[in-house]
Parts: sequence; structure tokens; C-alpha cells
Amino acid sequence: SDFIAQTLANQGVKHIYGGHGGAVIPLVNALATHEQMTWVYTRNEAAASLAAAASAKLTGRVGVCVATSGPGASNLTTGLIDALQDRVPLLALTGMKPTHAVDLSEFQMIHQEELFRAAGLQFSRTVMSPEAIPAMMRNALAVAMREKTAVHLALPVDVQSAMLTQPGV
Repeated sequence: SDFIAQTLANQGVKHIYGGHGGAVIPLVNALATHEQMTWVYTRNEAAASLAAAASAKLTGRVGVCVATSGPGASNLTTGLIDALQDRVPLLALTGMKPTHAVDLSEFQMIHQEELFRAAGLQFSRTVMSPEAIPAMMRNALAVAMREKTAVHLALPVDVQSAMLTQPGV
């Protein structure tokens, strides 16, 4: 999660919008304590995605929103569609249960990639190993900026908790 936070800071992200939940604790802790960015806690995930889209419209930089698993992730949809329609770069980061529980009938398990693809996102991926974080972040941010569109990365909580030594993208 520290790697993700530094990568976003290196991309010029100043504000990150979102809520909290068990599936994003490591990520939110890293983002909220990063000295170059401001964590903006929102009352619900729809507000987070709309705020991130508005930020991207006003600054030209990628907007970033965070939501926990299940209904938290699905509530991002309104702002993601707004970013798609207005052609602004937005990165949605969502939490998931640990990798060993992905695709099992667990509490609040939804297929996030399928949900966001149905909403129109061309880039929605699940990061299944810590080693994949650098490439996935690089790809997601490149697509968001190049295509001026919303993209999504789902991060299982154990992947968020892993330590990476590589500097941010």
C-alpha cells in the first residue's frame, strides 16, 4: 500500500476520496498518512467517485477514489460513468477479501471486474499478487491518462498488506 501511495504522489495526485472498510484498511492507512496527499473521507462511495471525477475535470490530473469490497465498490459506479462520459482520467481502487477467498461465496463478494466492465470501463483488473502491483499501477494510470477515461484496480487485502521495495512508478 505504501508503494501505491507513493506511485500516486509521483503522478501528481493531491487528493484521494473515499471511505473505509475492512477490505481497504492497509490501503487507506497508507494513503491517509502520506505527506504529499490529502485523504478526503466521504460519507459514501458515490460521493467519492463523483468528487474524484470533479477533481480530474478541474485539474487535468487523474482523480482517485477508494472503496471497500461488495456494495462499497458497486456504489462507485455513478462517478465512474460520469468520468467516462466526460472523458476525464479517474482511477478507482477497491478492496477485496484475501486472495485465497476470491471467487468464494464470502461476505460481500461481487465480481468487480464484471460489474465495472458492464458499466463501460475498458480497464478493470484484479491484482492477485504483490509483484503485479507496479505493472498494474503503471498500466492503469497510462490508460486513464492516455484515453481520458475511468479505470479500476481491485486489490485483495493481503496484496495491499505486502511490502514492496521498488519505488513508485
